Amino acid sequence: MRLVNAVHRAAAILLAGAACGNDAGAGATFEGSIHGLAMQPKDAISSPATVAFSSGSAPVAAIVIGDVPQLCAKVSANLEPRSSTLLLLFLADVNPVSGAIQPAAGTGSFPVFRIGNGAAPPHFAMASFGANDATCHAIDADSADAVTGSVTLTANGAGAYSGMYDLTFDSGDHVTGSFHTGTCQALSDYLTRFTHDCG
Repeated sequence: MRLVNAVHRAAAILLAGAACGNDAGAGATFEGSIHGLAMQPKDAISSPATVAFSSGSAPVAAIVIGDVPQLCAKVSANLEPRSSTLLLLFLADVNPVSGAIQPAAGTGSFPVFRIGNGAAPPHFAMASFGANDATCHAIDADSADAVTGSVTLTANGAGAYSGMYDLTFDSGDHVTGSFHTGTCQALSDYLTRFTHDCG
């Protein structure tokens, strides 16, 4: 699952080193399986980022949880992780006056919302899961989008997020977990690119 493909799929339903977070405590848990795949997270990165929605683009808080170590270094080098599974979480607030979507600014519960299903709630989440093969091609049969559930933020600061998730996917699978991300400034730029090298 190419990261950018995952962004667009979910949204339609949505300088190495210096750019990488230095939070040695970054990590996540993942309980359950999707299409029979049980992920063992090895890293969790995040950044405010602009992603494409069916009605245009908007800024969100983007979180990537994967079974690949040093995710930020790969993202900074524009590398798509090979032989990997990834969970992407996008969290947003809706401005009550203008209706504009903006990155999650605080903490609390962000219920899953699918674009096109009526008016968005004041706070919402989108989530997508997928896998890449050894040549970095997406395994479509292993992809899934969350249809119900929520993400709860317990900490939010400087592009790093902590919290937990409880998600049910369109595959019928249910997963839960927690995360404490490291800020990865390069993630914002990475998510706007349509092509990546395989690494």
